[in-house]
Amino acid sequence: MVGKIRFSFVIILTALLFSGCSYMPDWFWIDDEEEISGYKEPDPGRLVAIDEEWDRGIEGEPDEYMSHPRQIAVTEEAVFVGTFEGLVVKVDKSRGKVIWESELDSSVSGGVATDGSRVFAGTVAGNMVALSRENGEKLWQSQVSTSVASAPLVVGGRVIFTTLNNRTYALDVNSGKLLWTHSSVPVALVVQGAATPTTNGRTVFVGYSTGEVFALNLREGKPLWGKNLSRLMGRSEIDRLHDVDGEVVVGPSGMDTPIPKVYVVNHQGSVMGIQSNGGVEVWKSKFSAIRRPLLWGNQLFVVNVEGQIVSISAKDGLEVWRTRISDGYLSAPVRFGDQIIVGDSKGRLFSIDPASGRVTGLNHLNDPIIATPVVDGSSLYIWTNEGDLIKYKAQ
Repeated sequence: MVGKIRFSFVIILTALLFSGCSYMPDWFWIDDEEEISGYKEPDPGRLVAIDEEWDRGIEGEPDEYMSHPRQIAVTEEAVFVGTFEGLVVKVDKSRGKVIWESELDSSVSGGVATDGSRVFAGTVAGNMVALSRENGEKLWQSQVSTSVASAPLVVGGRVIFTTLNNRTYALDVNSGKLLWTHSSVPVALVVQGAATPTTNGRTVFVGYSTGEVFALNLREGKPLWGKNLSRLMGRSEIDRLHDVDGEVVVGPSGMDTPIPKVYVVNHQGSVMGIQSNGGVEVWKSKFSAIRRPLLWGNQLFVVNVEGQIVSISAKDGLEVWRTRISDGYLSAPVRFGDQIIVGDSKGRLFSIDPASGRVTGLNHLNDPIIATPVVDGSSLYIWTNEGDLIKYKAQ
């Protein structure tokens, strides 16, 4: 018998409380015993065109309905990951060997980021921590208002991140000293996690669980403009979630795009193209997504909460194609060679043709893939929700 998607509200009713805010799972669990109406697993007849180079177990599976942080950092010599158990781990890129582990005060939330000499990670206990990239030694720790919700952005001598109560902090990378803050109104119910701030080098773009996105001056945190993507609809707990949980995508400028744009999505709201230098809305389409879109040429590829990947014209927001690939929950899409790569919460890894939306390859990893895959040249790194870090090479 065909069933329905069943979202677990146990986590809402018994939610962790941080400064009056409650967590909704970072991914919406679907009952394995139920079917999704109309879904049929793609059968491309071939695997994704990658070869496994190594597979390293870093940490065990997190608690039910929770996930490991979804942002990892890849540098010229190593991969850095944070875990639900509060570890930051440095892994050698060539062999997959663990170089060092550093234990923090609580779960790493959002993920990790690096600069030339430091690794940064925020925690559920409300600390931003800087570690030595060389040996994992703690360099400084700064307490903030509540749980860190996003992965950090490191730019211009600042480490910038968002907390659960809709506050963005900029700290000095050398000392952890507070440089500026910006905030929106806290809300009672949020999706676990928040969008990592992004930048064009002068402006920082942040999203909040209110459905708002802001452009802030990098130096002082002064708001330049703001937009609200939310749509008023429904009365259920899911309908009340309007988080901008996917990173704002900064588009290029050139002959074809003389006015630089940014692209942003939110849950139960919109996908929107906005002029980055003035906040003028260029186009808007109804959409519900909490993962970062992929901008590739003149197309914007977005995954929604219904297991679909959708191609949208970056120029005018018109839909080009739409393909349902999963009965689970999808990771953010990334470009790998001439294909799009995306994983899902059922442990599948898909390759997709960007021109048609056709699934060209399918691997069953059997480990949930929630974190964003990372492409580094001809290498692809997958951080699974069972705590395995896997490196693939293009065939």
